[in-house]
Amino acid sequence: MQALEPDDEVWPIYVLVVEDEPLLRSLLADELRDVGFNVVEAASADEALAYVHVNRNIDLVFSDIQMPGSLNGIGLAASLRAANPALPVILTSGNVVPDTSTDLSAFLPKPYRLAEAVSLVLKTLGVAPRPEEQ
Repeated sequence: MQALEPDDEVWPIYVLVVEDEPLLRSLLADELRDVGFNVVEAASADEALAYVHVNRNIDLVFSDIQMPGSLNGIGLAASLRAANPALPVILTSGNVVPDTSTDLSAFLPKPYRLAEAVSLVLKTLGVAPRPEEQ
């Protein structure tokens, strides 16, 4: 994956990855870091909300729908959007598809390729990767 333009005026960009499967969370977070994002990882919606309440510097949330804890990904999206209606939220699941009334930026069904997820994050944020240097 290509690195993002580091001197763009929108940087740094913070992405919150919320996934209860540690390997998937780690792989996606590493791919997002490789293209220049600052990534915060959370294993549940509760953990994600605790982070957001202390650190409000999140530019996009990428979350699984089905997770342990008091909220699932849809509840997390609703809670975050109540505080920040413009916050982009991408949800993913292999079992649940959110209905059309769910206020999302995008939905990515599992299983997905990491490159597909990174591309969706770039597109949702409106950020282009830097051309590869020769």
